[in-house]
Amino acid sequence: MLDFEFIHYFYCKFHCDCNSGSRSNIEWSTTVDEGRFSDELLKRAHKTSSPLNLLHTDASAVNHEEMPSCSFTHHTLRDHSRLLGEIAFQLDRRILSHVFQEQSRLYGFTVQNIRDKIEQVSIHPLTGMVDEAYKFQLLERHTEITDRLHSLGYNMSLHPAFSEFIVNTYGILKETHDAREPAYNNPEFLRRVIVETAPSRLLKDLLLLLSCLCFMARLDGRSLFLW
Repeated sequence: MLDFEFIHYFYCKFHCDCNSGSRSNIEWSTTVDEGRFSDELLKRAHKTSSPLNLLHTDASAVNHEEMPSCSFTHHTLRDHSRLLGEIAFQLDRRILSHVFQEQSRLYGFTVQNIRDKIEQVSIHPLTGMVDEAYKFQLLERHTEITDRLHSLGYNMSLHPAFSEFIVNTYGILKETHDAREPAYNNPEFLRRVIVETAPSRLLKDLLLLLSCLCFMARLDGRSLFLW
């Protein structure tokens, strides 16, 4: 007989597909033809190397929490991949906003050039002199947030460039009404999107970015995505 987890996954997938309006290739009846069940299931494309453990991730990137049930798939997303870029973009924005709290606009600011920008904004616009007290304050904020993110596994020599790569590769959310989807403030939903959408080689670091974004949201008491 088929493994119970195997049957449970297929039932959840089928049930969610029906609720979202799509049609399944198998019509359920009061009994299941095991041979046909297996044949049809094997035709389905899997996005991970192991079809029996779809939610397997690196233990260092994700706490051993139960993944959201298939009810999360009821949220219709136009393009899951853009959420990957949005997570990276939102984390960068959160870091910059934490350091440059007095800046109303952060155009041209990136986590990669953050030290250069600290030097730049520390110069008084009228005198041309460096405001050493303000510069020290910015550097102190930068060091503080860097140390705290480092404790989560964030590497300043690696992940800022990785985030930029993710944004350039996948883009960010376009539609305002899509960006305000309530599910986007749910860490478990976003974690599942990463697991089901990201290539395996990017999975660990994307999950790390999400963990850091969740930390930043707890730190300032605001939503995961800011608009």
